Amino acid sequence: MEDKMSVLKGLQAQRDDLTSKLDRIEEKKSSVSAEVYEKVKNEYTEKLRGVDEKLSGHVDLLSDEIQRLRAQEQKIIKSKKETKFKIEEVELRYSIGDYDKASCDKVKREGDARMKQLDGELQKILRDIEYYSGFMKGEMPSAAAPPSQPPEEESELMIDEHLLEEKLPEEEVALDELLSDDDALKHEPAMGSHEEPGPEEDKGVACSKCGHVNSADSWYCEKCGAEILGASGSL
Repeated sequence: MEDKMSVLKGLQAQRDDLTSKLDRIEEKKSSVSAEVYEKVKNEYTEKLRGVDEKLSGHVDLLSDEIQRLRAQEQKIIKSKKETKFKIEEVELRYSIGDYDKASCDKVKREGDARMKQLDGELQKILRDIEYYSGFMKGEMPSAAAPPSQPPEEESELMIDEHLLEEKLPEEEVALDELLSDDDALKHEPAMGSHEEPGPEEDKGVACSKCGHVNSADSWYCEKCGAEILGASGSL
């Protein structure tokens, strides 16, 4: 049993080393030619695939390894909680004069560094648990690094875009209403206009020559000068 666990630990160490190198290859991708990048990446991807195949032959040990990782996870969570409480206590005691500023800042810096370290360890443990659980379910993980959650920034961006899409119809309705109001204003008579209303226009006399409507008492057309027949009441 101990020999098998030693083999498992060795394979785990190999896998950690290979995934770390693949990460560095990705970081250097833009600084080398595509041919060199693909060649080296494929080489280490194949090595990682070989390690994964060997790990798949030790499924019986992975359950114990997952339990060990779960225990480590709980210890780290407890350590994070204790570190957080320590920082809060120092800040409270500083506010009442038990600590001077220099001592308070020192404890906070050490606490922040400790929290960052614990977060890194916890992240790795969770990735390993997810990775080994794939073997337990009979799923052969890919040769790439263990999957991780999508970045929170990307999720927020998708949500924001979705909200914008929901607002678009409302904006279109508001624009249509604005255009409708503008059209109504164009057809509405301007205030102070001296244009005669329709009924009063009917009281005028139309010129038989050009059709211009003149006032009822006009003798000659205001537009063409033609005599308006009937204006004097001769007809």
